[in-house]
Amino acid sequence: RVFLRDCVCRRLRGYSSLPRLPFPMGCATPPTMSRRCRGRPLTHLRCRALLCVAASAAVPLAAAQFQFEIPADLFNQGFQQAQQPSRRGGRSRGSGIRVPRDIHDNYQWMKGTEWLWNNWREVRFEADGSFDAPTDSCAQRQCKWSADQNQVYITWGRDGVHWVKPNKMEPVEGNMLTGKREDGERCEAKFLKKELADEDLDFYEVLGVDEDADPKEIKKAYRKLAILYHPDKCQGKVEVAQEGENVELECATMMHRVNLAYEVLGEEDKRILYDAGGMEMVKQAGDDQGGGGAMDPFAAFFGGGGRRNSNRGQDAQVEYRVDLADIYNGNEIEASINRRVVCRGCGGEKGKSKPKCQSCGRCPDEIRMVQRQMGPGMIVQQEERVPSKEKCKSEDTVLKATIERGIGDGESIRFPRMAEQSPGQIPGDVIMVLKQKRHPVFTRDGKDLKMNMKISLKEALLGFTKTVTHLDKHEVQVTKEGITRPHSVKKIKGEGMPVHNFPSDFGDLYVEFTVEMPRSLTPEQEKAIAELF
Repeated sequence: RVFLRDCVCRRLRGYSSLPRLPFPMGCATPPTMSRRCRGRPLTHLRCRALLCVAASAAVPLAAAQFQFEIPADLFNQGFQQAQQPSRRGGRSRGSGIRVPRDIHDNYQWMKGTEWLWNNWREVRFEADGSFDAPTDSCAQRQCKWSADQNQVYITWGRDGVHWVKPNKMEPVEGNMLTGKREDGERCEAKFLKKELADEDLDFYEVLGVDEDADPKEIKKAYRKLAILYHPDKCQGKVEVAQEGENVELECATMMHRVNLAYEVLGEEDKRILYDAGGMEMVKQAGDDQGGGGAMDPFAAFFGGGGRRNSNRGQDAQVEYRVDLADIYNGNEIEASINRRVVCRGCGGEKGKSKPKCQSCGRCPDEIRMVQRQMGPGMIVQQEERVPSKEKCKSEDTVLKATIERGIGDGESIRFPRMAEQSPGQIPGDVIMVLKQKRHPVFTRDGKDLKMNMKISLKEALLGFTKTVTHLDKHEVQVTKEGITRPHSVKKIKGEGMPVHNFPSDFGDLYVEFTVEMPRSLTPEQEKAIAELF
């Protein structure tokens, strides 16, 4: 009784083998069954025979502690599931077929394709690896597909594994899948069409904007299309451009695509990730954030270091030498930097045939967050480096900035997301540190200016009026009456630097005088000075 009860429970939970006993509660157990079937798979012939006899009779099983009735079809379903190939990769049980876990790059083009199977019904290879066909197994989501380098494998629920191969490696008319079923019967399918999945859409094409469109253009295009495809104004199908061809799509489908495109392109971080690796990169970054990027309190103990936003790249710092006149007057500047960028749309097999991708090379390894089991009941997240499927290149980028009037020496200007790009990461910022160049006349001291003025001995004794050309080309008069002592300083109010963020306020100009003595005197000069003093 306990044997059959536990067996049913294990089967419902997905176990493929019978439970190992001892039996609880001191219940009597058929000795032949426990000896022959303990711990053996349901496909074992003797166990199947014994269990089928018990199950087909639908005998109520009772004990002091419980009462349990086994339906006859429950074990039949269990036996059929036990004969299915493993979906986890490796060899399927009983067939010797090694079913891959993932979909090889060679067969990425099959995602979203529809085929006519054996001149019977339409089937579909979904982008998430599920297989859709009008059978009970597929309706119960028991059908999957995967591919290795050479062929495609379909795990078709109770019908076992099918392996097929196309005669053309692209979704075109006339393409055929041919292969065999697990029982040896031949099978074939004729290509019908391919409906682009969300991750295969070109969102720029959906919104009808260029790849370098600014946020205002993207928002304007979205609003226009949202009105055009709104359910109150659009019913049935419309003709739209898709991958260079005109196709008919439902209004609801277009509305969904327009909303999805704006959701990605309308947010700067998502747009950068999309440009770097498409929707797969956007989804991967969202998974790495863990639903909002909150700090993991245990990360410091398990290698995470308590960091936030691990999918964000490092900031880069550059130094820019700026003229004092630009700081005084304010100015627009341009600086060119060389950085790594991800080539948009050049990853995988599709990028090999695109001319714009010929100059692209290998990207650095990507950093992915993976879960690892460190012990019973303990699962931690760790970073793992994996080879990137994307392509990268070096590119000269021009940074444009405004030098504000009176900005301080050593102040910085931040350019968001303009640092080097890496697949799966939001680029860091470029931080431009302003360093003031030496000026031939003026020296800056905070909001004040200083300068040195040379005067002759005569001017030092008799006074003078001189003119100085300021940083904005206006003339400043320096007047001194009487005797000017060497290294004395004259303050000229309001002729210093403009105060940052208060451009109508100015500091002061401090003029230090240096008296130039004559190298020699004539006899007449000596006599005149002697008579004077």
